[in-house]
Amino acid sequence: MAFVGTFFAVIGRLSVRYRWAIVLAWVAGAAAAMALLPSLSSVTQSDSTSFLPASAPSEQAARLASPLQGATLTSVTVVAVHPGGPLSAADGTFVARLASSLSRVDRVVAVRDAGQSADGQAEQLTVLAALAQSGGLAASEQATLVAGVRDAVRAAGPPGGLAVHTAGTVATRVDTNATSGKTGGQVQWFSIIFVVALLIAVFRSALAPLIAVLPAVVVVLVAERLTAEAAVHGLGISQIAALLLIVLVLGAGTDYALFLMFRVREEMREGFPSGGSGGVVPPRQSCREAIVFSVGRVGETKTF
Repeated sequence: MAFVGTFFAVIGRLSVRYRWAIVLAWVAGAAAAMALLPSLSSVTQSDSTSFLPASAPSEQAARLASPLQGATLTSVTVVAVHPGGPLSAADGTFVARLASSLSRVDRVVAVRDAGQSADGQAEQLTVLAALAQSGGLAASEQATLVAGVRDAVRAAGPPGGLAVHTAGTVATRVDTNATSGKTGGQVQWFSIIFVVALLIAVFRSALAPLIAVLPAVVVVLVAERLTAEAAVHGLGISQIAALLLIVLVLGAGTDYALFLMFRVREEMREGFPSGGSGGVVPPRQSCREAIVFSVGRVGETKTF
């Protein structure tokens, strides 16, 4: 136990001595993570079936059926519809040109014409792409595919009166993940504003809440990107897990920061534990000394 206390005291002493280098390292690390690693919303999975174990009956049935289905490809449905009446010859020419454009989208291996509807007002194209079939990499590649398909539709320029939409399971999943990412961003900002407002009301100061919240915000940003990178390499991340990451890290980080801040203030008020006796007021510690002593005392509790 004495070694543990000494270890954390050394950490506190180094943190005080090289405080600006540590701050710069965290800022640089956060900036690098934001620039180089994928966002968490791009790899979250809204489809709960992706978290099923290999022993699940539905997963076993899918493996047995895979030889009958040929190569495993990801499909995106593109529907061209003319609500005012049957498709014209110009509409048919556009659909053929669109199919050619969609075939040039990255990772697309084929575009099939699924035919027209019974009333002749809509025609369906099926875009087939070779993508990963599970994990965070699949979610990221699916989002890229749907974005590429929609870009190709916009670039083709549908004629007047003809509307073109993406549909199907993959497009729906991508839109759901995008909505979840937007919701996660709103939850993150609401949590930050709520915590800052609450701390301002308690401390009646603007600096103390920022000192407590800013490190937690930086950790959230880095944790999101690192978790997303882990998802790319096979870790399944659900939308609920992404939201819990924001709330829990912000809450725990702010709580630990306040714990340490109050302990430092207590040490600064009470002075050295060996100082003063017999009515003599103990000498007060400086801020740096109080930080080193506090980290040595509470570091183990905060870590474990």
